[in-house]
Amino acid sequence: MVLFLDTDIKICHFPGKCILQHIFLFLVCQASIDTLWYTDPLTGVHYQINSQSALMWHQARKSCQQQNAELLSITELHEQTYLAGLTRTMSSSLWFGLNSLNFNSGWQWSGGSPFRYLNWVPGSPSPEPGKICAALNPGKVAKWENHECDRKLGYICKKGNATLESFIIPSETNVPIKCPAQWMTYAGHCYIIQRDTKIWKDALTSCRKEDGDLASIHNVEEYSFIVSQLGYKPTDELWIGLNDNKVQMYFEWSDGTPVTYTKWLRGEPTHANNMQEDCVVMKGQDGYWADHACEKKLAYICKRKPLAEASGEEEINDPGCQRGWKRHGFHCYMIASTFASFYEANQTCGRNQAYLTTVENRYEQAFLTSLTGLRPEKYFWIGLSNIQEKGTFKWTNDEAVLFTHWNSEMPGRKSGCVAMRTGIAGGLWDVVKCEEKAKFLCKQWAEGVTPPPIPTTTPVPTCPEGWDSNNRISFCFKVSTKNLNKNDFRYCRAIGGDLATINGKEEQYVVWRSIAENGYYNQKFWIGLYYLNPDDGFAWSDGSPMIYTNWAYGEPNNYQGMELCVELGGDSSMLWNDRHCDYVYDWICEIKKGAKVNPEPTEPPTPNDGWIIQEDRQYYFSTESVPMEKAREFCKKNFGDLVVIEGDSERKMLWRYILKNGKEDAYFIGLELSLDKQVSWMDGTPVNFLAWAAHEPNFANNDENCVVMYKNLGLWNDINCGYPNPFICERHNSSINATLSPTTPSPAGGCPETWLLFQNKCYKMFGSNEDERLSWHAARTACVNLGGNLVTIPNEQVQAFLTFHLKDSVVDTWIGLNDINHELKYLWTDGSGVYFTNWGKGFPSGQADCVLMRNRPVKEAGKWVDESCGNNKGYVCQINKGFYHSSTAVPANFIRYDNSSYLFVRSKMKWEDARRKCIHESSDLASILDPYSHSFLWLRMLKYGEPVWIGLNSNLTEGRYEWIDNWKLKYTKWAKGEPKQNIGCVYLDLGGAWKTASCDENYYSICKWSDVKAPTDPPQLPGKCPESEHRAWIPFRGHCYFIESSSTRNWAQASLECASLVSVEDSAEANFLAHNLEPLEEKSSTFWTGMYRNVDGQWLWLDSTAVDFVNWNVGEPSSQQNEHCVEMYANSGYWNNIYCSSYKGYVCKKPKNLCFTISTSWVSIFIFFILLCKDGAHCSNQEWLHKLK
Repeated sequence: MVLFLDTDIKICHFPGKCILQHIFLFLVCQASIDTLWYTDPLTGVHYQINSQSALMWHQARKSCQQQNAELLSITELHEQTYLAGLTRTMSSSLWFGLNSLNFNSGWQWSGGSPFRYLNWVPGSPSPEPGKICAALNPGKVAKWENHECDRKLGYICKKGNATLESFIIPSETNVPIKCPAQWMTYAGHCYIIQRDTKIWKDALTSCRKEDGDLASIHNVEEYSFIVSQLGYKPTDELWIGLNDNKVQMYFEWSDGTPVTYTKWLRGEPTHANNMQEDCVVMKGQDGYWADHACEKKLAYICKRKPLAEASGEEEINDPGCQRGWKRHGFHCYMIASTFASFYEANQTCGRNQAYLTTVENRYEQAFLTSLTGLRPEKYFWIGLSNIQEKGTFKWTNDEAVLFTHWNSEMPGRKSGCVAMRTGIAGGLWDVVKCEEKAKFLCKQWAEGVTPPPIPTTTPVPTCPEGWDSNNRISFCFKVSTKNLNKNDFRYCRAIGGDLATINGKEEQYVVWRSIAENGYYNQKFWIGLYYLNPDDGFAWSDGSPMIYTNWAYGEPNNYQGMELCVELGGDSSMLWNDRHCDYVYDWICEIKKGAKVNPEPTEPPTPNDGWIIQEDRQYYFSTESVPMEKAREFCKKNFGDLVVIEGDSERKMLWRYILKNGKEDAYFIGLELSLDKQVSWMDGTPVNFLAWAAHEPNFANNDENCVVMYKNLGLWNDINCGYPNPFICERHNSSINATLSPTTPSPAGGCPETWLLFQNKCYKMFGSNEDERLSWHAARTACVNLGGNLVTIPNEQVQAFLTFHLKDSVVDTWIGLNDINHELKYLWTDGSGVYFTNWGKGFPSGQADCVLMRNRPVKEAGKWVDESCGNNKGYVCQINKGFYHSSTAVPANFIRYDNSSYLFVRSKMKWEDARRKCIHESSDLASILDPYSHSFLWLRMLKYGEPVWIGLNSNLTEGRYEWIDNWKLKYTKWAKGEPKQNIGCVYLDLGGAWKTASCDENYYSICKWSDVKAPTDPPQLPGKCPESEHRAWIPFRGHCYFIESSSTRNWAQASLECASLVSVEDSAEANFLAHNLEPLEEKSSTFWTGMYRNVDGQWLWLDSTAVDFVNWNVGEPSSQQNEHCVEMYANSGYWNNIYCSSYKGYVCKKPKNLCFTISTSWVSIFIFFILLCKDGAHCSNQEWLHKLK
C-alpha cells in the first residue's frame, strides 16, 4: 500500500515492511500480493485499488512505480469487465494510465501498453485544453473521462500483462530471408507500399492475394522501419491492418496478431461520424495513426512472411556502402561488433573514415531505431556529448545539432556522453558516463555522393520592431507582459511564433538584454521547455533540439511530480527551474527572423464597472476585504452572486487572474458548508466539482462555514464567514439589465416562551443556576442544539439590550466571539462580521481564546474580556425570530424596570421645566446608576428618536455634576470630550452617551420613581487627618485612610508601613472603601486589609476591632492551607483570603487627630491622654470623646 504524505498521514497496518521513500515522500509498504492486491484468476494480473487516496495523476503514477507497478492500463474486454466488478461499490473517479501528455501524439497508456480499447463516457474525451489525463469512473459504469492532471483522485495500480494470447514480438535476426520482388525485408517479414488506392476491405483482399495481410505493427522498431526505409512520404495516407470492425471500440489487427503497440495522432482515435470510423490509417509527416471511415480509397501497406530463407552465402550490399554497412539517404551506417568507451568508439569510427553517428531529423532517428531497437544490447553510442562545454551538447564532428530524442528525465543536469537505448525505450537518448562500454554506430557519406556545398551568404533577415536578436542567431525574442488569463504558448503561436527556445549562450544573452532593457529585473518568465510526457524527456515547444541547459542548483526536481514546465529567472544568471504549469508568469516569445508578426489577440472587453467578460459570464474581483455577508450583498446589488466554480478550467481561469492581479492571499467564493459539513453553492447550483487544498476542509472550531480560494495554488479552504477577505462575483451577461430583487422583508413571528425579542433575533440567558454554567464550547453546542448559536453582538443597541437584561445575573456570560482559529483575530462563531466591539480596559489580553461579557463590577457591566474557554460560565443563546408565542403588551404610562419605574415625557422643554413635570408625576428626573438601567433607557429612547434630559446637572451644585436624587455618581457614560460645560445640564444622546448642554435647551425627558432611596452619608466625626506631601489621607467618620497603589508589599511589610492596616466595621465603611479603590484598579487589582487568621483558625483584625461584619466574595474564605491574610478587590470591595507572602497595594487606617484649645502645654495634653487610655491601650475616637465628656 502507498500513502502519500501530502495528505493525512496514516499508519500502514498491513503485514510487511514499510520504507520511507524520500524523493516524493511516499510511504511504501511491501507486503504480499495477496494482502494488498486483487488478482484476476483468468490472467494472473494484479490490481491495487486506492480509492481512499487523493493524488494528482503524476503523483499516482509515481506511487505505482514505487511498488514496481504502473498505473492501470486496460487493453482487453475481459479486463474492463473485471475492473468494473472490483469498483462497483465505489462512486468517485480513479486515475489510470491513459493520457495525452505528448503534444505531438494522441491518447496513450503510461508504461507503453497499446491504446486499442476505448470505453469513454458519452461526450468524452472533452476537447477542453488541459484535460489530458483520464480516469475510470465507477459511478458511470466504470466508463472513462478526461480531467486536468492536477485534480486529486484515487487511483488503480497494475502488475502484469492482461492479454490472453501468447505472441513473440519480432526481434532482430541474422538469418537472411527472401522476399518477392519490390518487397523489403525487416525482422523476418516482407513489406511493401501499394500505391493504387482502395477502400480498406479491398486493400485487405489485395494483400491476402499475395499471401500477406494489411500491415500489423508491433513495436517502435517496426514502426520506425516503415517510416524510414519503406518509402513512406509525409503526404501519405496509408491503410494498415488495425480496425474495430468485429467489436466496436476494440481494435484488432486483421492478421490476427495481438495488438502490442499503437502510435495515434494528436486527438486520435476520435471515432467520429456516428462511430463509423472503424479502420486505421498511417498519415502525416511522422506516420502517426488515425481512425477513418473504411470506405475511403487510400494506398496501403502489405506485410507477409518471407518466401524462404536465403542461402547463407548470399549477402546484399547496399549501394555506395562498404560490406556490412547499411544505407539511408546519402549516408552509410555501421553497427560496431565490439564494446568500447565513447572516446574509443569515436576513434574507431575515425579509422574507418567515418564518425560517431549524428542524427539530423526524425526520419534518420526512425532508421536508427529500426536498425538497433530489436538488438539485445542496452546502449549504442552516438556522437553527442556535453563534455567540451558544460551545459551545451555538441556533435563530435561539429555539425549543428538540429534534432534530439531524449529519454525520460533527460538530459536534466547530467554531464556525459549520449547513447541510444534499445528495447521498450528503443531509440530514446540517455546521458551516461563516457567511460562506460557500449556498442556504437558509425556514419559516413555514401560513395558517389557529393556533400552539399556550403551555402552562400544571403542578406540576413531582420526582426520586427520591438523584437531583439543579434547576427549570430536566427530567432528574434520579445518579453510579453500581456495581462491575459492564458499563460502558455498559445499567445506566442497566435502572433506567429512560439515560446522561447534557448539553445546556447548567444540566445541567453539576447533574452537577458531584452529583460534588462525593459526593466523586468528579478521577475519570472516562462520559456518553451516542458516535460509533460512521462515516458519522454524535456522538449522545446517549437520542436527544436534540446542541446543546452542552464538549471539552477538542485533543479529540475519535479517537486511532487507536478513541475512539468520551465521558468527562467530574470537576473543575469538566468537560471532555469521546473514549475507547475499553471503558475502565472510573463513569458518570452520567439519568432524567426524575417517572419511576419500576426496581430496580437485581443483581450475580452472590460465593462466600465470593472467586471471581466469571459464568454457568456462576467466576473468581478474585489480589492476590499469584507466579511462574506457584505461580499454577497455587493454581488447581489450588481445582479450577480459569489462565484460558482463548475470545473477545473474555470477554477484555473480565476486562479490565474488573482495570481497575476490579486493583492491578498485568499478570495471568497460562493461555496458554503452546513453544520453537518455538507457543501452547497449559495445560489442553489448543484455541486459537481470540488478543489480542496491539502487537509481541507478541516472545519476548524466547527465554525468554518464559508470557502475561499487560495492565491498560491488556486485550491480551496474553509474559513469563518466573518473573516474579512476579498471576493469574486459572477453574473451572466443576460442579468445585467435585470430588475434588482426587492429587499427581503424582516421575518414574521416572535420568540419562544421565556426568550426575549430584539431586532429580529430571540435571546435567552443561561447560568443563573450553577448547573447551567458551561465551558465556551459546551455552551455553543447547547445553543446549536436549540437551533441557534452563541450570541453575536453586531452593534451597540444589541449590546445595551443584553446589558440591562443581565443585571440580575450572578455570573459572567459567554458570547460567540473568539480567536481560536487566528490569534488575536476575533471572529463571531456564527460567521457574522465583526462591526462592533465593547472591550473592557486592557482587553483583549491575548492570554485566552474565548470572550465573555462581564456582569461585575457594575462599572464594567457589559464589557468584554478574553477568558480561558474551559471555564464554566453563563451564556447567551440567539435564534432567529419565528412563529412562536406572541409578545406581551407593554404598559403605556410608567415602565417598570428592576426596582424603578420610568416615564418618557414626549414634549420638549427646558431642564428645570422637565424636572417640574417629573415632580408633578411624583418622581424626579432620572438618575442612571449602572450600565443595566442605562441600556434599558437608551433602547427605549431610540424608539422616539429624540435626546432626553436626565437628572444629572452642575447648575445646582456649584459646578460639580451630581444626581438630583442624591445618588453618588459612580457610573458614567460621558461622550468623547464631555463634560464640556462648567455649569450645565446633561442629556442622553441618540448615540447612547451623555452630553452637556445649556439648561435652557429643549429636549424630551425621562422621569424616575424608585423603591430605593439614596443612602445618606454618615456624619463626619470631629478631628483632622494628617497633612503630608507624600501621603494623601482621606477622612471618613472618625478615621483617616491612606491608599497605597503605586508600590506593593507583602502583608507583613504593609502592616509595618501603616499605623494599622484597615479594618472594616460595617457596610457603610465597605462602600466607602470600594468607592475609593475602584478608580485605582489598573494600578492594583487588590489591596491588603488588616484581617488575618490566627493559629486557632479565627479571623481577627490587626487593630483589635471586633469582627462583627464581613464582606467575603462568593466562595470565600477558602480552606486552603497558608491562606491566612485577607485582600480586598478594587472593583467590588469584596474580600478574599490569600497567601500573606503575596505582593499588592494596601490601605492604612488611623483615627483622626482631635485638636483642643486649652492653655496647658502639649506635654500636659500628652500625659492627659495617656492617663485616659490606661496601660497605653488603643482608644478609638468614640472612646476619647466619651472620656473627654
